[in-house]
Amino acid sequence: MPGKIKVFHLEDYKIMRDGIRHLLSQDPAIEIVGEASQGEDLPELLKSTGADVLITDLYLDGMDDIKTENAFEICRAVLKKLPGMKIVAHSVYDDADRIARIMQAGAMGFVSKKAGYEELISAVKAVYSGKKYICKETSKKLKNLTDFLDGIAGTLKSDTDFFSGREKMVLQLLAKGNSSRQIAKELFITEKTVETHRRNMAKKAKVKNTVELVAYASAKGLLKR
Repeated sequence: MPGKIKVFHLEDYKIMRDGIRHLLSQDPAIEIVGEASQGEDLPELLKSTGADVLITDLYLDGMDDIKTENAFEICRAVLKKLPGMKIVAHSVYDDADRIARIMQAGAMGFVSKKAGYEELISAVKAVYSGKKYICKETSKKLKNLTDFLDGIAGTLKSDTDFFSGREKMVLQLLAKGNSSRQIAKELFITEKTVETHRRNMAKKAKVKNTVELVAYASAKGLLKR
């Protein structure tokens, strides 16, 4: 249909695809031209359907123990072959780190699955017109969104983000089961410094030990997948 924004939807859950197709089809300016549950052959599918905008979940299987292509890799692969494609990430994971990563991978918009479908329509229209878009549900939790979107800040900060950049590095390695000695070697710091970071993070998170600290970080979405 001429004049309509052609949207392709990448999402592993059929009920989500069906729901998004129904809701977006209510807007006369949008047409769903295709959908898929996996990212295989995605650039070719986007090209054959003439899609203008790709809506993609961040993780297509939602499971840590299954190795599959994620949206960070998909964005880079799609934009390498179709540099004009506009991408909107759509996910329940709406922490600052992951939003920053997906935008850095090439997405122009992010909409939390906790937000209403009107936000998804707004995102599609915004990125199609060349603008960046973060839904209100997520924007209100970010400290420096304007600076990030303007390219002034290199990453996003949450309004509850009280771990420093170095503490996050230590935390990520702790979550992988590394010892203080291994972390010190990896980050080129002393074991004493690693222990100081651990104590400071435990104090900030109000937990008793490393196990509770990692569990807290996982619940808050602070650990990268």
